[in-house]
Amino acid sequence: MHDHVENLVDLVEDAPPPPPPPPPAKRLGRMMSLAMVVGTIVGSGIYLLPAQVAPYGPNLVVAFVLTGVGTFLLALSMARLAAALPGGPYSHIASAFGDRAGFLAMWSSMLSQVTAAAATAIAVGGAIGEAFPGSRTPMSVTVIGICALLAIAAVQSRGARSAGRLQVTAVLIKLLPLVLVLVLALALVARGGSVQPLAPVPLSLGAIVAAAALMLFAFTGFEAGSISANVTDKSQESVPAATINGTAFVAVLYLAATLAVLWLLPSAIAAASPTPIADAIAPSLGASARTIVALVGAVSAFGTCNALILLAVETARALAFAGDLPQSLAATDRNGVARTSLIASIGLAALMVVGSMSEDFLATFNFVALVSAVGALVLYLACAAAAWRLRVVGPLIAIPALVYSLAMFWGSGGEAVLWAAVLAVAGLPVRWISRRRANEEAVPPAPAA
Repeated sequence: MHDHVENLVDLVEDAPPPPPPPPPAKRLGRMMSLAMVVGTIVGSGIYLLPAQVAPYGPNLVVAFVLTGVGTFLLALSMARLAAALPGGPYSHIASAFGDRAGFLAMWSSMLSQVTAAAATAIAVGGAIGEAFPGSRTPMSVTVIGICALLAIAAVQSRGARSAGRLQVTAVLIKLLPLVLVLVLALALVARGGSVQPLAPVPLSLGAIVAAAALMLFAFTGFEAGSISANVTDKSQESVPAATINGTAFVAVLYLAATLAVLWLLPSAIAAASPTPIADAIAPSLGASARTIVALVGAVSAFGTCNALILLAVETARALAFAGDLPQSLAATDRNGVARTSLIASIGLAALMVVGSMSEDFLATFNFVALVSAVGALVLYLACAAAAWRLRVVGPLIAIPALVYSLAMFWGSGGEAVLWAAVLAVAGLPVRWISRRRANEEAVPPAPAA
């Protein structure tokens, strides 16, 4: 055991140091760290998930168990790394497998975060369009999405704690429809009413994995605590607790809320609905249900987008501090904000929002979300492997987590995996140029003749 600790210390010393943290008054507190995890997971995905998985019938229950257990094991691996080692996932992966592996995982994660931010910004526009019928056009969704990104930039320019306060508020609001639909389903059962049956689809491995892949985007975000560790106060205590508790809470809530929707709505209607939770609540709340849930959904997506942008900024800052991205992305202002990274993240997400302009909102959202989830899988796979390599988790945790990650790659489909692979490899030239430029700047000029 003593030898293992010494080896772990040696590996950590060889890893790139994390960037300097912001001032204490600007860091995330313990509750904010938990809100980052819960608020990043609970985003726009859960509001569409019942429609996505309704056609799979009882396969969705097995898929939820598979996704919940797999996600929890991945979260546990990241939590153990955060408790054992300082810094975030970049330092952890680099300690186990070297700088290049750390870069590829974090580059993929950063692109996943920006892509997911674009998806949730689109969801903000889509939700507001649902609240005000007739205003949901591709142009209005795009404009609202970009406005949401600009508002987030204004909040985060004041520091991580400002983003954390927004996150806590958004979490408290976004949980209301999920709790309400669950209460309505339980009340129906308590009155002796009959619930709607799940779609009559036989159990099959292919259907289970396909449903689990769709669920994956709704579960991504548990890494929020680890990635934001450098802007979190007492991170080696706060981050593991937030990661484990937040992931477990959301997994149970998701399964209960999705089943509640499908007990209240026939599966065929739920599968065709762009707002399944609102349709499930409508008989009890009346015509205002759709507007209320849509507005809460907009707040939910906005809060998740806020967290994702913060994560993208912190990831870019860590990579730049290690020399893998231009040094300008690592510079921080007096609030501890990497302002250039913030502008770049917002700008790239806005370009994706514009590029995703489409008449078919749900299809666009699903594909962007799937590509984002596959990018996040690269980070999850690398962290699970690093936790095993560094022996902070045993094979009973690491092997199922790795198998789950690989199964999700398979279930995501070739097109999404190909896009994620191309985006990951595209980072290598950026890294090479950044490192070469940093080395040239570090070498003093030759004396004049």
